[in-house]
Amino acid sequence: MSVERSSFSPEEQGEQASTSGGLAPSELAAQLSAGINANYLADPPARRASVPPLPPERALSLAWLYSALLGNGRLLVCLDETATPVQCFYPHIDGGPHVRSLLQGVQVEREDGTTQVSWLAEADWSHELRYLPASAVVSARSEHSHLGLVIERRLAVHPEHDLLVIELSLTNGSQAPLRCSLVTYAAIDIDLRPAGNCVWYDPETELLTFFHADRYLTLASNWPVADFACEQSRPGIIDVAFNMATEQRYSRQEFAVGQGAAALRHTIGELAPGASRSGALLLSFGRTLEAVRALLSQQRGNSSQLLAETLTYWRRYCSRCTLDNVADEIRQLYERSLIVLHLLSDRETGAILAAPEMDPAFRSSGGYGMCWPRDGAYNAHALDIAGEHERARAFFDWALRTQEVSGCWYQRYDTHGNLAPTWGLIQFDEIGIVVWAVERHIDLTGDVEYARSVWPALSRAGHYMLHELDAGTGLAPITKDLWEEFDGISTYACATTWAGFTALARLAALLGQEAEVQQWQEAAARLKQAIEQYLWSASAGHFLRGAHLKVAPLEENEAAPLAADETAVEIRGRRWRARREDPTLDISILGLAVPFGVFSPTDPRLQATASAIAERLRSPVGGILRYQGDSYRGGNPWILCTLWLAWYEALAGDLEAAEELYRWAVEHRTALDLLPEQISRQNGQPCWILPLGWSHAMFVLVTQELRARGRL
Repeated sequence: MSVERSSFSPEEQGEQASTSGGLAPSELAAQLSAGINANYLADPPARRASVPPLPPERALSLAWLYSALLGNGRLLVCLDETATPVQCFYPHIDGGPHVRSLLQGVQVEREDGTTQVSWLAEADWSHELRYLPASAVVSARSEHSHLGLVIERRLAVHPEHDLLVIELSLTNGSQAPLRCSLVTYAAIDIDLRPAGNCVWYDPETELLTFFHADRYLTLASNWPVADFACEQSRPGIIDVAFNMATEQRYSRQEFAVGQGAAALRHTIGELAPGASRSGALLLSFGRTLEAVRALLSQQRGNSSQLLAETLTYWRRYCSRCTLDNVADEIRQLYERSLIVLHLLSDRETGAILAAPEMDPAFRSSGGYGMCWPRDGAYNAHALDIAGEHERARAFFDWALRTQEVSGCWYQRYDTHGNLAPTWGLIQFDEIGIVVWAVERHIDLTGDVEYARSVWPALSRAGHYMLHELDAGTGLAPITKDLWEEFDGISTYACATTWAGFTALARLAALLGQEAEVQQWQEAAARLKQAIEQYLWSASAGHFLRGAHLKVAPLEENEAAPLAADETAVEIRGRRWRARREDPTLDISILGLAVPFGVFSPTDPRLQATASAIAERLRSPVGGILRYQGDSYRGGNPWILCTLWLAWYEALAGDLEAAEELYRWAVEHRTALDLLPEQISRQNGQPCWILPLGWSHAMFVLVTQELRARGRL
């Protein structure tokens, strides 16, 4: 992950964060009726604010905060706070996205003959969502304030079949009978393509299918279809299919091509007062038409069995890694963290996403639905610490297949190992951390044969790092920092590089390669000495964030002298003004102690640094900022930064301080036990990227550390 830089300036970022707010469900439905796409900035209900209608060209530009995730490693489904599937990724968890809009509602006919369509996204509905214990199955209860209608749903993605299962039960809580139908509006743009798609309703099988090339999404139900419409969507005008469903009229057109949408009405029947009716929707994903149709013909009436199988799968998974003798909230958040890391792991390739993609147009960020070696290493290490060695190894195998010929790793990749869009090709900290995490995996598993098999690749990474060290200082070279915002020599990158050298020395000893042991031990010793020489500041009283911080270009023959605290550096053939020292306090400086161990956490210099961080980076709402002057998304505390300081305090022996920070993170989970990237500095609510894999990984790691020290 790390911070994907926004395409907005810091001032624009703050303005967007404060004014975009998010559409209330009623506003969403209103925008849909005006032909506006359904993707919007879905803030928690307490943070909603009215916004002007978005123009069509920006309808996919704002990002979701997802409320829940479902998946099986091939199919990843994201739900909003109404339990609506707002995004689907397939056939890999970064494939697509495919959903422009997928809404459900009910058409209700009263005794007096009046009818209305009420979408679940509208404000008259209240929703309560929860995960069923130890599972990735969501239970949702939705109640209409005037109709007296209650809809209970259970939603899950089957662990083996690429099926989204939605089981529904409708109950009439009013004093009069109601005749009900389930209404579905679906606008699917395969791979976010605005053209080249097809939507087809087959009256014979009552299957609705969207497809392009080798991507097929088919919707089925065990309730009969009463009406249908497939229509072309046209920018800037009312979406015809949505309007038809809302107005209770259907064209019964079977095909639409280009950018299409469809509406279906499934007959539920008459509900007497207090009566209930149950049924299900299945959304099947496949690579051929025959595959999706065959799967639905086999499973159409098996929703209860499919849900039971999904529950069994997840509860068996959680039984392997649950915590005993801890408070329920800790146990549940720990299990949820491991489930999230599981859902963010690609089943075929082993790649682990930073987060489910929430900004596919890259309008509010650089995107998050990709695999950073940095985030992946933390996520895999957390899985390792929790005993999930097989899934951790799948990531390490992916990383070693992805390694560049030179020995380095680039900034980020897709799940297949292709280079993803980048704004800093080589970020030096991402190399040593992979070497470190693989060696930790070998130490935890005791698998010497795996060590032999990966040694050539890890050694190649070590030689790359050794060759690229800064010639003048012996430190890591000038690259992007951990947060991918500044160019300079990064203290954190020096820590990961030292950890990589040290890991290579340990592996060489394990494999009996004495000459290699000495080489890597000496490399680590030289780097540690350089860190002490150049990155400790007695005047500041703490370790520096870095050195040679790039400031401005130096033109040839420039006459202006350098300031006393400046130096000239050359980066890729161009000369730059650079600050000799960067004294900014940054949580990543603690990487010198945790997790990499360049210095002991009780080293007075680290203690002074941690004390300054705890004092100066604490937010008014609690929690820890990334660094002084952070303005990304307005400058909020981060869950992972707070847990990072908690981890340090635990290792340093201040368990009370560690537990206070840890409890803050726990208290700022969502109602469904998901951890965001950031917590709003204004109201203490999740405000950006939900869920974030690295946040959950840090929770697992700090939980294990505190338990090992007799806490919790």
